Amino acid sequence: ISAGYLNWLQASKAVEIVDASRLLLAENLRVNESLFRNGKITQDQVLRANAELLAVEQQLQEARAGREQAARYVNFLLGRALDSEIALTIADLDGLRARALDNRPELAQADRAISAAAAQTDIASSARRPTLSLGVDAGTQGERYEFGRGRNFATVSLLLNWALFDAGARASEVSAARASERRARTQRDELAQQVELEVRQSLDQLETTASSLRTAAARADAARAAFRIASRKRDEGVISQVEFIDARSALTGAELNLNVTRFQLLARQADLDFATAAGGLPFDSG
Repeated sequence: ISAGYLNWLQASKAVEIVDASRLLLAENLRVNESLFRNGKITQDQVLRANAELLAVEQQLQEARAGREQAARYVNFLLGRALDSEIALTIADLDGLRARALDNRPELAQADRAISAAAAQTDIASSARRPTLSLGVDAGTQGERYEFGRGRNFATVSLLLNWALFDAGARASEVSAARASERRARTQRDELAQQVELEVRQSLDQLETTASSLRTAAARADAARAAFRIASRKRDEGVISQVEFIDARSALTGAELNLNVTRFQLLARQADLDFATAAGGLPFDSG
């Protein structure tokens, strides 16, 4: 659910980025039409500006469709109507994760299997030991049911039960029980190693994505600075339409890449939380 929610947030942010790009291209078309009317540029630049605007409008439609698909998937995971509005709070998600994670329940299940196998071993081992029983009987004797001296009786018996030979049946039972206990412990150790490997892989992926986020942020900053320069040149009519559109495409691509990387980092943190059965979510409502 956390991963699905992050995918929806990422898709929602992507819609905002592409919509902002559409507004930039709409303004670019307006400026180029003005420049064309004043004889500063040729008509091909206006046509190119309009074509780019139409392409981004199509991209915006696809981004909105992706956002809706992500929202439906989250609702599906939550058992809601598919078209319900996504209004999850962090407390909601935290509660869902707390119920889903119980300190890696598969390990707890393995521990219970070991305990059950150990109990079977104890039962099988105790069956081989001799047993000593104490029995006490009391009653009355005579032709009539009367109580008193000479009529009451009591007996005490001590019984020893020891199977000297059983053709190895009980020894076989003990051996089988011990083998089951060893298998349970081995399976538990293997499962613990798998969890340890999962934690290590999750941590490595988190560190790698964190490094990528710094690079993506620097790329976006550089693209924004380049686009500001290209915009000033465009307003003065001293830059070709191809150069301006390239600057705009580089900016949109860098911002979309930063958006993807940022939410990948949050998803990797969620993976690490799951692997370590940690509570809480790595992001806030902002």
